Amino acid sequence: MATEFVNRLFRAVEGLLSIALLAVFAEVVIEVGARYLFHVPLPWGAEVSQTLLVWITFLGAGAALRRNEHMGVTLVLDALPRHVARILACLGNWGVLAFLVVGLVSGYEVVLRTWPLRTTTLQLPAGVLYLAFPAGCLLMLLGLGVRSFLPFPRNAEKGGRRSC
Repeated sequence: MATEFVNRLFRAVEGLLSIALLAVFAEVVIEVGARYLFHVPLPWGAEVSQTLLVWITFLGAGAALRRNEHMGVTLVLDALPRHVARILACLGNWGVLAFLVVGLVSGYEVVLRTWPLRTTTLQLPAGVLYLAFPAGCLLMLLGLGVRSFLPFPRNAEKGGRRSC
Protein backbone atom coordinates (compact mmCIF):
# COMPACT_ATOMS: atom_id res chain seq x y z
CA MET A 1 0.00 0.00 0.00
CA ALA A 2 2.71 2.50 1.00
CA THR A 3 4.93 1.55 -1.92
CA GLU A 4 2.05 2.02 -4.37
CA PHE A 5 1.44 5.53 -3.02
CA VAL A 6 5.15 6.35 -3.33
CA ASN A 7 5.26 4.93 -6.87
CA ARG A 8 2.33 7.13 -7.92
CA LEU A 9 3.86 10.14 -6.23
CA PHE A 10 7.14 9.66 -8.06
CA ARG A 11 5.38 9.21 -11.40
CA ALA A 12 3.58 12.52 -10.80
CA VAL A 13 6.83 14.22 -9.79
CA GLU A 14 8.57 12.94 -12.92
CA GLY A 15 5.72 14.31 -15.02
CA LEU A 16 6.03 17.70 -13.30
CA LEU A 17 9.79 17.63 -13.87
CA SER A 18 9.23 17.08 -17.59
CA ILE A 19 6.77 19.98 -17.76
CA ALA A 20 9.15 22.23 -15.79
CA LEU A 21 12.04 21.39 -18.09
CA LEU A 22 9.92 22.20 -21.14
CA ALA A 23 8.88 25.48 -19.48
CA VAL A 24 12.53 26.45 -18.91
CA PHE A 25 13.33 25.64 -22.54
CA ALA A 26 10.33 27.68 -23.77
CA GLU A 27 11.25 30.61 -21.50
CA VAL A 28 14.82 30.68 -22.79
CA VAL A 29 13.67 30.55 -26.44
CA ILE A 30 11.16 33.35 -25.79
CA GLU A 31 13.78 35.37 -23.90
CA VAL A 32 16.32 35.05 -26.73
CA GLY A 33 13.68 35.93 -29.32
CA ALA A 34 12.43 38.93 -27.37
CA ARG A 35 15.94 40.20 -26.65
CA TYR A 36 17.51 39.77 -30.10
CA LEU A 37 14.55 40.13 -32.45
CA PHE A 38 12.59 42.86 -30.66
CA HIS A 39 15.32 44.31 -28.42
CA VAL A 40 13.01 43.97 -25.42
CA PRO A 41 14.30 41.65 -22.68
CA LEU A 42 11.75 39.94 -20.48
CA PRO A 43 12.11 41.29 -16.95
CA TRP A 44 10.80 38.08 -15.38
CA GLY A 45 12.60 35.52 -17.55
CA ALA A 46 15.73 34.92 -15.51
CA GLU A 47 13.78 34.68 -12.27
CA VAL A 48 11.36 32.10 -13.68
CA SER A 49 14.22 30.01 -15.11
CA GLN A 50 16.20 30.21 -11.88
CA THR A 51 13.25 29.15 -9.75
CA LEU A 52 12.29 26.29 -12.06
CA LEU A 53 15.89 25.05 -12.31
CA VAL A 54 16.25 25.01 -8.53
CA TRP A 55 13.04 22.99 -8.21
CA ILE A 56 14.08 20.66 -11.05
CA THR A 57 17.40 20.06 -9.30
CA PHE A 58 16.01 19.06 -5.92
CA LEU A 59 12.93 17.17 -7.10
CA GLY A 60 15.07 15.48 -9.74
CA ALA A 61 17.51 14.44 -7.03
CA GLY A 62 14.64 12.75 -5.22
CA ALA A 63 13.55 10.92 -8.36
CA ALA A 64 17.14 9.86 -9.07
CA LEU A 65 17.63 8.59 -5.52
CA ARG A 66 14.41 6.58 -5.77
CA ARG A 67 15.76 4.80 -8.84
CA ASN A 68 19.26 4.47 -7.38
CA GLU A 69 20.61 6.56 -10.25
CA HIS A 70 22.83 8.91 -8.27
CA MET A 71 26.48 8.75 -9.19
CA GLY A 72 28.41 6.49 -6.88
CA VAL A 73 31.94 5.18 -6.66
CA THR A 74 31.67 1.46 -5.99
CA LEU A 75 35.27 0.44 -6.57
CA VAL A 76 35.83 -0.49 -2.92
CA LEU A 77 32.39 -2.04 -2.43
CA ASP A 78 32.83 -4.20 -5.53
CA ALA A 79 36.13 -5.55 -4.19
CA LEU A 80 34.66 -6.56 -0.82
CA PRO A 81 32.76 -9.74 -0.01
CA ARG A 82 29.05 -9.34 -0.75
CA HIS A 83 27.89 -9.37 2.87
CA VAL A 84 30.47 -6.74 3.92
CA ALA A 85 29.58 -4.54 0.94
CA ARG A 86 25.90 -4.82 1.85
CA ILE A 87 26.58 -3.74 5.44
CA LEU A 88 28.64 -0.75 4.25
CA ALA A 89 25.95 0.21 1.73
CA CYS A 90 23.37 0.03 4.49
CA LEU A 91 25.51 2.25 6.73
CA GLY A 92 25.81 4.69 3.85
CA ASN A 93 22.03 4.74 3.48
CA TRP A 94 21.68 5.53 7.19
CA GLY A 95 24.16 8.39 6.74
CA VAL A 96 22.16 9.75 3.82
CA LEU A 97 19.00 9.37 5.90
CA ALA A 98 20.53 11.43 8.72
CA PHE A 99 21.63 14.15 6.28
CA LEU A 100 18.17 14.31 4.72
CA VAL A 101 16.46 14.65 8.10
CA VAL A 102 18.81 17.51 9.06
CA GLY A 103 18.29 19.06 5.61
CA LEU A 104 14.52 18.80 5.92
CA VAL A 105 14.43 20.49 9.32
CA SER A 106 17.04 23.15 8.49
CA GLY A 107 15.52 23.84 5.09
CA TYR A 108 12.10 24.31 6.65
CA GLU A 109 13.59 26.86 9.05
CA VAL A 110 15.16 28.76 6.14
CA VAL A 111 11.82 28.76 4.31
CA LEU A 112 10.09 30.24 7.36
CA ARG A 113 12.73 32.99 7.64
CA THR A 114 12.68 33.88 3.94
CA TRP A 115 8.94 33.64 3.29
CA PRO A 116 8.24 37.31 4.19
CA LEU A 117 10.88 38.48 1.66
CA ARG A 118 9.88 39.01 -1.97
CA THR A 119 11.66 38.09 -5.19
CA THR A 120 12.89 41.00 -7.28
CA THR A 121 10.68 40.81 -10.34
CA LEU A 122 7.73 38.51 -9.73
CA GLN A 123 7.29 39.56 -6.09
CA LEU A 124 6.77 35.96 -5.02
CA PRO A 125 7.69 34.96 -1.48
CA ALA A 126 11.42 34.22 -1.53
CA GLY A 127 10.65 31.10 0.48
CA VAL A 128 9.22 29.54 -2.69
CA LEU A 129 12.76 29.27 -4.03
CA TYR A 130 14.12 27.87 -0.75
CA LEU A 131 11.21 25.45 -0.34
CA ALA A 132 12.71 23.30 -3.10
CA PHE A 133 15.43 22.01 -0.75
CA PRO A 134 13.21 20.62 2.04
CA ALA A 135 10.74 19.36 -0.58
CA GLY A 136 13.60 17.53 -2.29
CA CYS A 137 14.81 16.17 1.06
CA LEU A 138 11.31 14.86 1.82
CA LEU A 139 11.10 13.25 -1.61
CA MET A 140 14.54 11.71 -1.16
CA LEU A 141 13.52 10.40 2.29
CA LEU A 142 10.52 8.69 0.71
CA GLY A 143 12.61 7.29 -2.12
CA LEU A 144 15.39 6.12 0.18
CA GLY A 145 12.89 4.56 2.56
CA VAL A 146 11.17 2.57 -0.15
CA ARG A 147 14.40 1.63 -1.90
CA SER A 148 16.44 0.71 1.16
CA PHE A 149 14.14 -0.18 3.99
CA LEU A 150 11.12 -1.73 2.25
CA PRO A 151 11.08 -4.55 -0.33
CA PHE A 152 11.75 -3.10 -3.78
CA PRO A 153 10.74 -5.64 -6.43
CA ARG A 154 12.29 -3.83 -9.41
CA ASN A 155 15.76 -4.30 -7.94
CA ALA A 156 16.41 -7.62 -9.70
CA GLU A 157 20.05 -8.10 -8.70
CA LYS A 158 19.02 -8.23 -5.05
CA GLY A 159 16.11 -10.54 -5.72
CA GLY A 160 13.58 -7.86 -4.77
CA ARG A 161 14.94 -7.56 -1.25
CA ARG A 162 15.58 -4.31 0.58
CA SER A 163 19.18 -3.15 0.95
CA CYS A 164 19.15 -2.78 4.75
